[in-house]
Amino acid sequence: MSLFRYSALEADNKIRKGVIEELDKSRAARRLMSQGLRPLEIRPHKEEKKLSISLDHFSSKKLSRSDIDFFTTQIALLINTGLSLDASLRIMRQNSQKKAFQDFTWEIEHKLKEGKSFSEALSDYPMFSSMYINIARAGEEGGILPAMLVKISEYQKTFQELTQFVISASIYPLVLMAVGMIAIIILITTILPRFEVLFQGMGQQLPLHVTILMDCAKFVSNNILLTIAAFALPPILIFYYLRTEQGKKFYDAQTIRLPIISGYIKNLETTRIFRTLEVLVNNGVHLATSLKICAGVATNIEFQKLLQNATRALKEGQKIAPKLQGKGLFPDLAVDLLAIGEESGSVGKVCGQIADHYEQELRVRIKRLVALIEPVFILMIAVVAGYIVISMLSVILSINEIAG
Repeated sequence: MSLFRYSALEADNKIRKGVIEELDKSRAARRLMSQGLRPLEIRPHKEEKKLSISLDHFSSKKLSRSDIDFFTTQIALLINTGLSLDASLRIMRQNSQKKAFQDFTWEIEHKLKEGKSFSEALSDYPMFSSMYINIARAGEEGGILPAMLVKISEYQKTFQELTQFVISASIYPLVLMAVGMIAIIILITTILPRFEVLFQGMGQQLPLHVTILMDCAKFVSNNILLTIAAFALPPILIFYYLRTEQGKKFYDAQTIRLPIISGYIKNLETTRIFRTLEVLVNNGVHLATSLKICAGVATNIEFQKLLQNATRALKEGQKIAPKLQGKGLFPDLAVDLLAIGEESGSVGKVCGQIADHYEQELRVRIKRLVALIEPVFILMIAVVAGYIVISMLSVILSINEIAG
């Protein structure tokens, strides 16, 4: 099979251009005519080799999260105007300036022409989550794909806003910490060595704590790279350990038990899981399938295990709310409301209310944490810098008293 680039006239005399895969030109022409097109030009597609690399090598590194959000929103809008899926993809490709996005839309269109469904085509790309693909599949089966894509877009927008809120709230404390660390490093490596020369000229015995401080400053000044490595190595080792399966299990188990952090982790997972359940259940996805997808959406292993147990219980004919209760992961209020939703047959609606409540609570928690972190960082920096300055001044004053 070879690829051929063609231009052909549609029934309304509009020119369509694209790529078709056939054994030769004549077969390609017959296939185009069978589709109601009148071929104008058919020539070998020169980028065939590139295509084979592209299809195998295409990865999420080439498309950003904003590209995926844009793709979802725009294709839903175009299909809602009455365009076919093929035409929508073609218009998006023609109006995009990003090469990776053009390649992506072309590949999806090519897969559709091969007979794959839209959800099957998306499943070949790792940047599309199982939730995204299952909602798209539900839309195809129900004939309401544009509505499903709009729901996906709203879901992505909600979590994008939450992510941006967390990032924005973290910027000032991180900048404050960085500036404080830089100030302390300058104080130790630049200012303290000058005091050492002054004290040596005085010929006075320094207090023990000042001597230790001066020795540390001297070591840091003379061994900058070693000091940086000593401080940087532990975080790097911890980072790589947490990326291992054992490290991930340890991290997930500990974060849900720490007094302050556990509240944020539980609220975040509760929001993410129940928001996903809301979107899936409200759009016709079976509850068992929805729970299975949510187990993949959850980032904490403990939550994943709990949802997997609930999925098995549901398949056995049991209610899922009792399986989520008493484990210390989901808030009792969320589980109680879910039980009410199961009894009333309004699981999707209740899950949305739960997600709204705990998303708002998460925002309040983050604001409080940021308000607490700022003075703590300022106090820590002031204590370290103040100790160094006061130690130097006390020595200078004591030497002046002796000299006087």
